[in-house]
Amino acid sequence: MKQFCRNSAIRWNNPFGGIRTVSLGFLNLFHIIYTMKQFSLAILAAMLIVSASLTSTMVSAAELNYYGIETIIEKTLLVRTTTTLIADSPISHLDYNLDFNVLNLSVTTSSGANRCSFENFERDSSISCDFYGMDEGENNIQLTFTTRNAVRRVGDNYEFRSTYPIAMPTKKMFSIIRLPQKGLLAGEVANQSFFPPDGKVLSDGKNIIISWEKKNLTKSDTLSFSVLFEVGEAGGILWDMSIIGLTIVVVIAMALVGIYMRRGGRPPAEREVRVLPLLNKDEKRIVDIIVKYGGEARQRALVKDSDFSKAKISRMVKNLKERGVIDIEPISGRENKVILKIKGVE
Repeated sequence: MKQFCRNSAIRWNNPFGGIRTVSLGFLNLFHIIYTMKQFSLAILAAMLIVSASLTSTMVSAAELNYYGIETIIEKTLLVRTTTTLIADSPISHLDYNLDFNVLNLSVTTSSGANRCSFENFERDSSISCDFYGMDEGENNIQLTFTTRNAVRRVGDNYEFRSTYPIAMPTKKMFSIIRLPQKGLLAGEVANQSFFPPDGKVLSDGKNIIISWEKKNLTKSDTLSFSVLFEVGEAGGILWDMSIIGLTIVVVIAMALVGIYMRRGGRPPAEREVRVLPLLNKDEKRIVDIIVKYGGEARQRALVKDSDFSKAKISRMVKNLKERGVIDIEPISGRENKVILKIKGVE
């Protein structure tokens, strides 16, 4: 017992006299408590880091099931854009950068609340949103904003151009640009008036609309769209002819689908019937001739009825075939049958 006490105590001279003795047991206990406190703090810090890491991963791993961009160019050239994002899991934060200035911003969500703001720079802008209480399965976000510097004058025409960010991997994207009323595509060939050139052109009877559809986009992809257009006079003949031509095409498409259905056919569930690309005046004339012959016409009949040269008809037929408007069926070594074709997308 005495040996234990000698080895378990510290003795030091007290300046006020006498000798103080402190048990090493208390010192050991203090050391253990201090060590455990430090260890607990380390564990807490590690847990916070892991938690933050998991939260960051969950947000960055989110995927968009749908990304919709609807752009409406008004008569005043004010551009109104509505962006719809449908994610596969709740989103807590979104940064959305645009290459034009934003005039005003409205944000709605299918659940929870949001706090959004935007900042304009010299020509571009940045939208920043925080989302709170978004429910699982209710992950829809809609941003609506307007701008005036996305359209610029190019000679006698106007050009709309914009690039949109891809915040996360996207399964399906659909974008439309609606021209102002009396607006016409400026190029001689329709798909030379817009980018990307694989857009589809249709009309609602008042406005010309260009649409694009893309699938399986990644963050490294870009969403850039542009349209070169002119604004016709109210009641202008050229605009009226364009709308009438598109309406005729829509009627033809609906009639052919109706005939197919009445014959017992059923188009695939995923098939979407697309309106034929917008045609210029000469191309409309060729299509009208083919329609007059019941949807099929010999190439020499096109030459005869249009008064165009054989060389011009050959060029036009080739161009229309490449764009999916018509098909060509050889009849003989020197003669072709031209068939009007409705282009579908699987």
